[in-house]
Amino acid sequence: MSGIGVVLAAGGKGLRMGGPVPKQFLEIEGEPIYRKALAPFLASPDVAVVLVGMPALYVDEVRMDLARRFPESVESGRLDVFAGGVRRQDTVERGVRRLFDLFPAITGALVHDAARPFLSASVLAETIRTLREGKAVGVGVPVVDTLWKTHEEREGGIRIAEIVSRDRMVTAQTPQGGPRELFLRALDLARLEDREFTDEASLFLRAGIPFYLVEGSGKNRKITRPEDLALETSRERGNKSN
Repeated sequence: MSGIGVVLAAGGKGLRMGGPVPKQFLEIEGEPIYRKALAPFLASPDVAVVLVGMPALYVDEVRMDLARRFPESVESGRLDVFAGGVRRQDTVERGVRRLFDLFPAITGALVHDAARPFLSASVLAETIRTLREGKAVGVGVPVVDTLWKTHEEREGGIRIAEIVSRDRMVTAQTPQGGPRELFLRALDLARLEDREFTDEASLFLRAGIPFYLVEGSGKNRKITRPEDLALETSRERGNKSN
C-alpha cells in the first residue's frame, strides 16, 4: 500500500472525564468518539492505512467493532488496531514504527487524537498536501482569547502576573506528522535522549526539523472534560429539534 498512513491515538484512559470507561468509548450522535474520529481518514482517498492505538484491554473488542462497521477496510488490511502504550508518546511511537515496518510503501504518517471527532475533509486534505511537499506539518488555530500568565499558585489563590501577547500564538490541534525519513529520525533522537514529547510538533522541532502550520477550525475541538461531552449532546439535541 502506497500513500499516507495514519495513527489514531486512542490509548489513553481519559481520567479527566471521570466516567466508567475511557472517553474514546463515550458516544456522540450514537457513535463512540473514536469511530467518529476515524471516519474522515477512511473517507479520504489519500489515506492508505489507519492503525488505531487502544488500551490493551480493549483491542479485541474494538477490532470486532470495526470489522462490523468497516468490514472491507479491516479485511483488506487498510484498518487495524494495536495495543497502545502507557503514555501518548508511547502509543504514537509504537503506531508509527509499526506503520512504516508493515507498509514500506507508505511515504509519511499523520497522528490524530481520537478525542477530536470533528476533523473536516478540507483540513485533512490540506494537511496531506503539505506533508506530500516533504514537510513536517500540524493543524492549529490562531489564539483569539486574551492570554494570562500566572504566578505560582500560593495560599490565597492564583494571581495574574502579566498579559501575554497573542500575536502569532496558535492553539495546537491534530493531525500532526511528517514524511517517513523525518519522522523516524525524530523518533530515533527522542529515544536516544530518553525525552518526552507532548505532541509531534515538539518531537520534530527538538530534532531540528522545521514544522509547518495548516490552519484548522474551531470545530476540530477536543473532548476532554464532561462539560465538553455535555455541550456536544446539547448541540445534537438542538439539531434534531430544528
